[in-house]
Amino acid sequence: MKSHTLLFFALVTVLSAQDKPKDPFIKDKKAAVAAAPASASPAVPADGVDPATPVVSEGQKNIQCLIESFILPQADYAALLDAPDGQDKLHANLLAAVKAGTARLDACHLITTRSGTRCVLECVDELIYPTEWTPADRAGFQYPTVFEMRQMGDHFEFEPTLDEESGAMTISQEFKRDRFSGFRLYKADTTLAGIPVAEVLARSSTSSCRMLPGFPTLIATLKDAQPGGLTLVFATLQVVPLRAPQAAPARRKGNLLITARVISLDRMKGWELLKKHAADGGACLAALKPLLAAKEATLEHIATITAESGVRSLHESGLIYPYGTEFSPPTEGVPAQPSDDPKKPGTPARLPGLAGTTYQENRSTGFRLEVETTASEDGAFAEMTLAPEYVSMTGNLKDKNWNEHYPELPLFSTQKTTTGYAQVIGTTALVGTLNPPGDTGANEHKDEGRVWLLFMDVKPE
Repeated sequence: MKSHTLLFFALVTVLSAQDKPKDPFIKDKKAAVAAAPASASPAVPADGVDPATPVVSEGQKNIQCLIESFILPQADYAALLDAPDGQDKLHANLLAAVKAGTARLDACHLITTRSGTRCVLECVDELIYPTEWTPADRAGFQYPTVFEMRQMGDHFEFEPTLDEESGAMTISQEFKRDRFSGFRLYKADTTLAGIPVAEVLARSSTSSCRMLPGFPTLIATLKDAQPGGLTLVFATLQVVPLRAPQAAPARRKGNLLITARVISLDRMKGWELLKKHAADGGACLAALKPLLAAKEATLEHIATITAESGVRSLHESGLIYPYGTEFSPPTEGVPAQPSDDPKKPGTPARLPGLAGTTYQENRSTGFRLEVETTASEDGAFAEMTLAPEYVSMTGNLKDKNWNEHYPELPLFSTQKTTTGYAQVIGTTALVGTLNPPGDTGANEHKDEGRVWLLFMDVKPE
């Protein structure tokens, strides 16, 4: 298996709006624009700054994407579509169904980015499973020799482009949600035990569509793991203009203090906070303070990096977890063979050989933050490129069809965001969510019903 180490130099290449991403479903993509008409989106204050304050630098604005997924019976979805103005009122009627208990919000993601920037959001369990095996021995036993990894959970990749003339936006996106159904025994000989093969419920939607800021748009319908169920995935884009104090700060050559803060809380409460304060990180963090005091929210991580403008930085805190990736299979014993020539000794017996580990890799767990912060010429804004990640080892893979003589396969959970955006220096920004995986099926992983919110502070030293 390949190393899981993230190459940050590749990250910057992926996120740069000036580079053309290699994406098979984007054609004739428009260049990112600097601004949109005032009618495109209502002026949203960023980080609690007075909306009447003039903008210091032109073109400083972000785009936030809120992803909501709802589960309901297929018949209920058909009824909503067939109702008067069903398509136009679909999202509103879904919210009413959630309130009535006939539909359920099963995921809520948020990510902040810029026009023309490609972003990735992952909330996954990493399923390691065998793809090649040794030849069968006399008892039909086969041992795995080659492994692959597939992500179980939510994977969202998208790029928004703001239309300068109309104020509309185009989003090119891929939403994937895979779920592990368990191992099934596959038999080359029906009289033998067979080998376990992974069964995965694979669901994805890849498209490009136009959207109006502030209006939820259905981007995917996915089959649910439960019979007769359906998952509807909505995306809502919002333009967030950034405003700085009227008096431009003096140009500084000092360091920047970059602080990441991750806070978790109940999904429904987090959903309400995102709908109310997504564009204002300071107000959202202030609303969380009473919940933290009441232990209704949890501070999961906090870390500060001191760095110069324009310099890539890295923070890591967690255990290194070694695990085997290559193995030697067990071998059969060979009885002694007497010699036909009395002058030559016979072949001694060879005892059966046990399986062993021949190569291992190391995986970094815990919280990891790669970031590059570049201050603007006037010292008011910071261009942010970052990849926060949280990895946990949740135990070895378990399944009724996984033979006790097979290797131990670790199950890693990954919560990760890769994005680029702008931020007013001296403020707190809500970058988005860093959620744990939902109902992935791996090791019977169930949905925790939690939202993790990622805040970033950027202050001059």
